[in-house]
Amino acid sequence: MQAVESIVPRRRFLGSAVTLGTGAAIGTTLSFPDARVATAAGSAQNAVHDELNRQIKAGVRALRGPRAGEAARALASTVRVLAAHYQETGIEVSLQRSLQKALQRKGRDAVLQHDGSAMFDAEARQFGAEKLPREPFSLAARGRALEAMQQRGASAALLDAAGALERLAPQLDRSSIALAVARQSGCPDLTAQLYFLEFVAMASCLWNPIACAGFQGAYWGLKVSIYLAGC
Repeated sequence: MQAVESIVPRRRFLGSAVTLGTGAAIGTTLSFPDARVATAAGSAQNAVHDELNRQIKAGVRALRGPRAGEAARALASTVRVLAAHYQETGIEVSLQRSLQKALQRKGRDAVLQHDGSAMFDAEARQFGAEKLPREPFSLAARGRALEAMQQRGASAALLDAAGALERLAPQLDRSSIALAVARQSGCPDLTAQLYFLEFVAMASCLWNPIACAGFQGAYWGLKVSIYLAGC
């Protein structure tokens, strides 16, 4: 999946996709005439991020409702906006720099073997997903996830998750409200997407607490969708 710019120019996309307060759109400023304007812009960026995280949490909860497929499609749209937001505000660049510094200081193996269980467990409880197991540890799978983050960027994991949610939506449309207990035929194989998103979520929680909530929300949204679809 390519960058969000191929669909809609990012600045117009962000300005129109998320509205807060009285309904004024949050855009992006190219330059700041003084510190007060810069501070206001930073507050606006935080407000956009907070709203996107609120929508993601609401979207994950909606997956357990009577319109799970519709909820998955809506969640995918929100996750795509979040990816554009991270690209636009510099979080994407910041995570890439932090990754390179960690690789230089600690080495590749140490980065790949980091145990982020406590962070994931805490977030799982917020999404009602504490009973869902994470992916089994695989050094090879994490290595592929690391390479994907280096080559495609952290926000690519969000775009992949959005695509996966849309692919799962038909299964969720057919599922009953009760949890599926048998694997359905035709389920997509989303193993690579889960490992990629899990690794990026772990990295973001280490190096950028602001982005941590967004990546974790996308991860658990995808996990819950896979489980409810019986996949």
